[in-house]
Amino acid sequence: MIKSKIISLEKLKKIKSKNKYKKIGLCHGVFDVVHFGHIEHLRFARKKVDILVVSITADKFVNKAPHLPINNEKIRAKFLVNFDFVDYVFINHKLTSENIIRTLRPNFYFKGKDYKTKDITGNLNKELNTLKKFKGKIIISKTKMMSSTKIVNNTLKNWSMSQKKILNSLSKNNEYENICKYFEKTKKLEISIVGEPIVDEYIFGNMVGLTSKDPAISLLKNEQKILAGGAIAVCKMFSEFVKKVNIYTYGSNRVIKNFLKSYNNIKIINLSKKLKIQKKTRFLNATRFEKIMQISNIEKNEIDREIIKKLIKKIKFDNPKNLVICDYGIDLFDKKFIEFIEKIKNKKFINVQSNSLNLGFNLFSKYSNYSYLSLDEKEWKLGFKKKSNVLQNIITLSKIKKIPLSITKGKEGSNLIYLNKNYFCPTFIDKTVDTTGCGDAFFVITTLMNIIGCQKKLIPFIGNTYAGLHGQFFGNERIISKSIYLKYLKSILNF
Repeated sequence: MIKSKIISLEKLKKIKSKNKYKKIGLCHGVFDVVHFGHIEHLRFARKKVDILVVSITADKFVNKAPHLPINNEKIRAKFLVNFDFVDYVFINHKLTSENIIRTLRPNFYFKGKDYKTKDITGNLNKELNTLKKFKGKIIISKTKMMSSTKIVNNTLKNWSMSQKKILNSLSKNNEYENICKYFEKTKKLEISIVGEPIVDEYIFGNMVGLTSKDPAISLLKNEQKILAGGAIAVCKMFSEFVKKVNIYTYGSNRVIKNFLKSYNNIKIINLSKKLKIQKKTRFLNATRFEKIMQISNIEKNEIDREIIKKLIKKIKFDNPKNLVICDYGIDLFDKKFIEFIEKIKNKKFINVQSNSLNLGFNLFSKYSNYSYLSLDEKEWKLGFKKKSNVLQNIITLSKIKKIPLSITKGKEGSNLIYLNKNYFCPTFIDKTVDTTGCGDAFFVITTLMNIIGCQKKLIPFIGNTYAGLHGQFFGNERIISKSIYLKYLKSILNF
C-alpha cells in the first residue's frame, strides 16, 4: 500500500485523466528533515483539494549545502507516504517542478511563506509561468514554516566557536540581504581577462596493486574527464556573476569554444590558434577519489613577439575598465607585456600563481602596480623570500600601496588585509573533494566584491564559502552559479 503511493512518471500522467472532476494539489520541496511546519503545510494543502501529490527533489539537485541531504531521496519518499493526508509521492529528477506541472496540470500549487518574498534561484517564476498555461493557481500556505536546513545546522552541524561567532554576527545584522544586494551590483560589470588556458584531464580507475615485474602501481581505468582549467575556468566563474566577460587567450578555437559554448556573455579574443594549450593529467583512485599521481604535459611555447604586440594593441584599443591577469607562469607574460600592464591606469587584478608548472619561480613580486592581489600562504612566502609568518609583510605592503590584499591558508581560513586592518574568517566546509581551482574561485569572487565596494569584513567570508563550495567537485567540473551560492549562504546564515 505504501509502496504504491510512490509513483512513476507514467502513473503521474494517469492521475489527471482518471480524476478530471477532482481538485488536484501539488506540493514540491526537499523534505529532508520533516518537521511540524512541513506537516501543517501539507495538512493545509490537503484540506483544499481532493488529491494531494507531493514531489521531492532528487538528491543530485539538492544544493543548499555540501552536507545535504541528510536522507536520500528514497528514504524521504518513504517517510512522506506514511502520512494519510498525502496521496502520492513523486521523486523529481529535474531542477524545477515545471515538468510535473505540465504532466499533472494541478488546480493548485502550494508553497510556503518564505517563497512569497524571495525567489533566489528564479525557479519559482518559471514554475508559475508553466502553471498559468494550464490555468492553475498558486496558494501560499498561512502556516508558520521552519527551516529544515536551520535545524540541521543547529543540531547536526558541529560548528566551532569561531564559526558560530561569525555566523551569529552575520545573521544578527541581516548581512545575507546585504550580500544579495552586492551580487545585484555585479550583474552590471564587464570583466576582461588576459590569461593562459589549461586543460585538466582526470583519469579515474581502480587500484589493482603493484605490477608483477616492476614496483609500479597498476590502475584499471574506468572513467575519464576533460575539464577547463587556467584562464578558461576563471572566465567561466566570472561569467556567472557579471554582464560580460572578454577573454584574451590562445589555443585551438575548437577546444576553447567547446569549453565556453554554453556561455552567451563571453567574448573570445584568440591571439593565436597555433599555440599549444598545456595539459595537466591527474590519476585518481575511483573508490576513494584520492589523487595517485599528476602529470604536467608542459611543452612550453616560444613567446611570439608578434602575439605580444597584437595583445598590447588590442588592450590599448579596448581600454578595459576591469582587467584581470591570470598568470600561471607558462608562456604568455613576458617582460615587455608586464611593463605595458604596469603602465595601465585602469583597475588591474592579478592572479599570479607559483606551482609545479613554473617550478615556483612565478612570483607576485614581478608586478608592482595592481588594485588587488590574492595569494595562498606559500606564494606570499616565496614572493617575500620568507619562511615563517608573512602577515606583517602583507600589512606593510597594503599600507604602502593602499589596496586590499588576501592570504588564503586552506582549512585554516583566510585574511583580508586593508591598510591597518586585518579581517580573518575561518572556513565553513570540513571536507573537500578536490582543491583544484579553489584558489581561482576565491580570487574571482573576492575580486568582484572589491570592485563593487563590498564591506571589507564580508569579503573573506564570501571568498571562503564560495571556494569551499567549488571544492566539492573535481577540478572545474561544476562552476558554482550565483543562485546555488546564495542558496547555500541562506542555509548557513539561518543558523
